[in-house]
Amino acid sequence: MRMRSCCVGRVAATVVAVCGSVVSASDPYATAVMGYNAGANPAAGFTNPDAALGEPTRFTGVGVFPGAVTPFNSPYMPGELVSIGEGGSITLALAQPVLNDPANPFGIDLLVFGNAFYIDTGFPAGVAGPLFGGGGVVEVASTLDSWVTVPGVQAVSQFPTLGYADLTDPYSTAPGNVPTDFTRPVDPAFNPLGLSFAQIVAGYNGSGGGTGIDIGLAGLSSIQYVRISNPVGSGSALQIDGIAAVAPAPGTVGMLGLVLLAAGRRTRR
Repeated sequence: MRMRSCCVGRVAATVVAVCGSVVSASDPYATAVMGYNAGANPAAGFTNPDAALGEPTRFTGVGVFPGAVTPFNSPYMPGELVSIGEGGSITLALAQPVLNDPANPFGIDLLVFGNAFYIDTGFPAGVAGPLFGGGGVVEVASTLDSWVTVPGVQAVSQFPTLGYADLTDPYSTAPGNVPTDFTRPVDPAFNPLGLSFAQIVAGYNGSGGGTGIDIGLAGLSSIQYVRISNPVGSGSALQIDGIAAVAPAPGTVGMLGLVLLAAGRRTRR
């Protein structure tokens, strides 16, 4: 996780309005911690909530066992993850509202990143077995006193992080040259189980992974706050790397712009 100084109410650097929808070129990640309760038995050394701010981790283990983050090699260093023990939670603020935008790919508006990984059933080749780690409850809100639980999804339950799109080794000790997009979700229909690392990279299609959240399932049109909690009785601590607002599909936004331009020209005739 990239560290930074943050404040609530940060103004977006560049904003483009399209048909009432707002597309921002500023920070899509969490920029402030509004609250943190470590809960019972969080992972020792992983209780700095600022680890959940900024871009998710692309390369981990510096100074220990360095490696690119892949669905088989998740982040594991202090400063990259914050641990939430049973009964604990973290509340994060984003720089600008996350919209339930119909242009968002697959209907996904928000992504949550943790340290889950696929068990490698063909080690060290990288063949995806069951997902190890995960869990957590996601709540979303437009204000800090109006929380709604997102039904039917755990905070860390899908598509472990992939830091680079040009990796060929699931345990690469060097970073790649093509960073993935942490604002682009994986197609929820993609099933990595039993697939090779190369097939998984292809299936991610440039995405950096993450668990996809549709805020429409919570009945909301926009949010600015996310609370992730670990229920009592879960049996283990939950590790969170970060969150990201999904970017609308470029083709959709571009098409809307062309439609508006054409409409304007017709009006002026």
